[in-house]
Amino acid sequence: MSIKQKITVGFGVLVAALLLLFSLFIYQTYESYRRTQMRTRLQRRALSAQLYLRDRQEFLRYNYLTLPEQHESLFDTLNRRFYSSSGPDDYQLTKELLSRARQEEVYFTYKSRQWEELKEGVALSFASQNRRYVAVITAYDLAGRQTSRNLRLILTVGNVLLLMVIALVGFLFARRAMRPFDQLISQLDSATVNDFSFRLIEGKNPDEASYLAVSFNQLLGNLQQLAASQENFVAYASHEIRTPLTVVKGMLETSLAYDQELSVVRQSMEQALSRLEGAIDLANSLLRLAEVEGLKATQLMEDVNVVDTILDTVTYFKEKYPQQDIELQLTDEFTEQSSVFRLIGNATLLRTALINIMDNAAKYSSFKPISVRVQYESAWIVIDVTDQGIGIPHAQLTNVFLPMMRAENVGRIYGFGLGLTLSKKIIDLHQGQLTLSSPPDAGTVASLRLPTRPL
Repeated sequence: MSIKQKITVGFGVLVAALLLLFSLFIYQTYESYRRTQMRTRLQRRALSAQLYLRDRQEFLRYNYLTLPEQHESLFDTLNRRFYSSSGPDDYQLTKELLSRARQEEVYFTYKSRQWEELKEGVALSFASQNRRYVAVITAYDLAGRQTSRNLRLILTVGNVLLLMVIALVGFLFARRAMRPFDQLISQLDSATVNDFSFRLIEGKNPDEASYLAVSFNQLLGNLQQLAASQENFVAYASHEIRTPLTVVKGMLETSLAYDQELSVVRQSMEQALSRLEGAIDLANSLLRLAEVEGLKATQLMEDVNVVDTILDTVTYFKEKYPQQDIELQLTDEFTEQSSVFRLIGNATLLRTALINIMDNAAKYSSFKPISVRVQYESAWIVIDVTDQGIGIPHAQLTNVFLPMMRAENVGRIYGFGLGLTLSKKIIDLHQGQLTLSSPPDAGTVASLRLPTRPL
């Protein structure tokens, strides 16, 4: 069922329910009014029975104004009938009814063979000459019942006709309301699968369809960037892997064909091994990136000792680059708060992210001193890694997080463009943030923000 049909059906059902409730209210209100009026008439007829004992001529004259199917009965103190009118006597009186009537007024209804609807009656007592008598009056509300039938017919036919009109109006309303979405669908039908330059025409009216078109166009823009990044990634990765392998093959073939001395063969093998190690490093980086992309945040559920992780990372980095100076600063607030919060994640992955960032800081600053500052800011651990290197052009501060993307000013500095990508993926897995800032001629600051939980 389409949305238009759902809107039409839902709108019709809602209005039908409201009409039904309103019709029932009208009918029940009229029925209540009819019963009240009929009961009042029966009461008056029953009370007029007192004239039978006081003024017989006046009673007979009063009876000319009778109700349809009216029948009157008068009973003495011994429940003996001493008067019965000429109307149809079709109600079976009981002693229990007469006994109740001597205590209170009794209103009753009963089924008659002649009429489809119920007839009505009233039994009440009155005093005359220190004796209590009971008058029982039955009648059929012909005019009221006929009006009820007419009212039911009018309400039924009116509701049916009105529902037909409402269904038509609802369908037209739904079609008009869904027209912007129909236009979007027609545009999408004409789009091709691989055309990421395709964009929806955004409506002029600020409605849901326009917002959907804007969001969809933003999604297409992101997909276009992702597709371009993927193309660049595949092209660069295949080139970076194929080139060293080709060079290694050429070196080995040349050495096998021309090198005669062991020292020359050894030199060729060392060069080939160096190239091969670069290809292995690239392949390992790609595998680590693929592994991290396959992880989910729910899989990182272990407690991480932040201080130990940072100290291990700094120790490992100094062993890797003994000539590199690292200034580690743990702020007083971080030291004081470290015992009242915990970090949930994976220490090995966080260590990998920090090593990649510190490796970039050392490599692109020609191994000038770098600083690592750890502080605590309102349920966040903030780790700032600052270098004195070449910096990153402002326009490329976000592009460097894409796979195989490197800044334009790196020159011949060795790298694959995967370190920051892997670090960003790891920090995102920990629901954290990784941002870069690079003031002109002032190096680069990599800021890691990791959320904490109270103990």
